[in-house]
Amino acid sequence: MAVVEIQEGKTTIIEGRITATPQESLNPPNPSGQCPICRWNLKHKYGYEDVLLLSQFIRPHGGMLPRRITGLCQEEHLKIEECVKMAHRAGLLPNHRPQLPEGFVPKSKPQLNRYLTRWSRRSVKPIYNKGHRWNKVRMAVGSPLLKDNVSYSRRPLVLYH
Repeated sequence: MAVVEIQEGKTTIIEGRITATPQESLNPPNPSGQCPICRWNLKHKYGYEDVLLLSQFIRPHGGMLPRRITGLCQEEHLKIEECVKMAHRAGLLPNHRPQLPEGFVPKSKPQLNRYLTRWSRRSVKPIYNKGHRWNKVRMAVGSPLLKDNVSYSRRPLVLYH
């Protein structure tokens, strides 16, 4: 878009003209990668919070698209699938839900006691704090599939609490 100013005597005409600009083709930094994530060097740079990236790989009702459609490699497909599940649990994908039948009333969910529960930031699953330490069932938080993704804290990823 270019702004052109034309003067004819005492009259000034200002108009905008659409100009064609050459579009640069986006070349991935790693063109030999076998999947889109590898081609754009995003292998260890995403998590369940990256909803824009995840929404490219899911159907409108929230399910994952198959690998033959997305073109992801097996490793990245499993990681994206796990991140999509975690984003659903965290409520980050509210518009991607299956349509319920007309007049369907969902069952009421049991309310967790918020004082006896804490949430793992990485997995968006509750960590139950009941019972003696020696008697607790260690609950999986996070996913082993995502253990090599980037962690910005000094502490290593804890897979069980």
